[in-house]
Amino acid sequence: MKVCLVNPPWEENGRWGIRAGCRFPNMMPKKHNSYVPFPFLLAYTASYLKSNGIDVLTIDGVAERCTQESFLERIKAYSPDILIAETATTSFDYDLTLLSSLVQVLPGLKITIYGSHVSILPDEALRSNVIHSVIIGEPEQTSLSLIKALSNGSDLTAVDGLVFKDSNGSVITNRRRKLIDDLDLLPYPERHSLPLKSYHVPGFPEPVVFIYGSRGCPFGCNFCLWPQTIYEKGSYRTRSGESIAQEMEWVLKNFPETRSFFFDDDTFSIGMKRMNDFADALEKRQISIPWGCNARADHWDQATLMRLKKNGLFTLRIGIESGDQSILNIVGKSLDLAEAKEMLASAHKLGIQIHISFVVGLQGESKESLDNTLKFIQSVPVDSVQFSIAIPFPGTVYYKYVEENDFFVTHEWKKFNGFDHVVMRTEYLSADELMKGVNSLRRRVYFSPHFVTQRLRYVRNFRDMGALSRKVIRLVFNS
Repeated sequence: MKVCLVNPPWEENGRWGIRAGCRFPNMMPKKHNSYVPFPFLLAYTASYLKSNGIDVLTIDGVAERCTQESFLERIKAYSPDILIAETATTSFDYDLTLLSSLVQVLPGLKITIYGSHVSILPDEALRSNVIHSVIIGEPEQTSLSLIKALSNGSDLTAVDGLVFKDSNGSVITNRRRKLIDDLDLLPYPERHSLPLKSYHVPGFPEPVVFIYGSRGCPFGCNFCLWPQTIYEKGSYRTRSGESIAQEMEWVLKNFPETRSFFFDDDTFSIGMKRMNDFADALEKRQISIPWGCNARADHWDQATLMRLKKNGLFTLRIGIESGDQSILNIVGKSLDLAEAKEMLASAHKLGIQIHISFVVGLQGESKESLDNTLKFIQSVPVDSVQFSIAIPFPGTVYYKYVEENDFFVTHEWKKFNGFDHVVMRTEYLSADELMKGVNSLRRRVYFSPHFVTQRLRYVRNFRDMGALSRKVIRLVFNS
């Protein structure tokens, strides 16, 4: 059986979208978004299927920026029996329209989709006649079980993690598949057939290779997407430091042009023993290459931070979310801002670059909390700051809260974009006030002389400079 795995291209009205691997799926004007994430679930599923003898074609239409026409032609030429596609809330309606075009050119094609949105709302996907089935949660093992069942003509009710329609048109929801316990047993994600030079992280030497060192998060932020949808809330599974270093060594051997690594975990840096084991493994292999990770601003000790800096750590991407302690307490962030300030200062003294991100519009957001966020940013040494608009995605505790309090102003999925649309209000701020609030923060931070100086130090190449210039133009236009 021939299988095609895809992250479909996403382009409309002069804008490009990023979906797979993105926690805030969004669209930006072309060439404005210098961040292009690696599609980990797609890549892991591809390598897992190949390791089990399945013939697989993998296409990341987003990273390739291919047209719909070329995307459809490549799939038609390959003529797969089953196509497995990643989707997201923001791109959901667009994806269904594009996938319906495939059925027109390949009438016998069975289409399965997965992702955070359909893991929570599979019935919505199955209302479309073009969708054969939906994978809930992690797609690797369920994809293999589905392919085997279809190949053998077996009963699909035995496939854990699958939702489908039976011959009578009734939706059948199988039991949820258990999460993969030992991540070290998974083969490395597929890279050879993907456009590795098309994946980017601002500030990272290119080409940058993305790696996972863990899945999930042990903390309970009520707005966080993947830990509440694809994974299970509170679950946190880690790879060993030895396994991670082995993969880095393999990448450097097979892709010697690699200039940096990015650990795109929800939270890479939990557990100082694990971090020191990782440092041991790097030193044993004499791996010395710049790397950065998504991290918390707590649970660090100075000695480990210094050691990792010596072993290549050059940047940390930290989700602070709000500069108001009461907001963090309400949403379950479990972060002490005073401790965060100390850690940011320590990292800065070591010469580690810091990117911090904030989510505007969380539960309890007010004009006062927005002012506190600005004051916090002005009080810490950082190189880059990102502001996203809160999006209560289906399946999150925050979605339930917003819905129960009638705070939504729209349920139009394509507007669930964390950068230029507001889909809800808070107890104290209207949707319009939230939009004005985030734009005000962006202008007051991005146009400050101190930040401009720091941000320019974060620029690594013409792509970063171009994206930064276009961001400035966009902010001026929005103001």
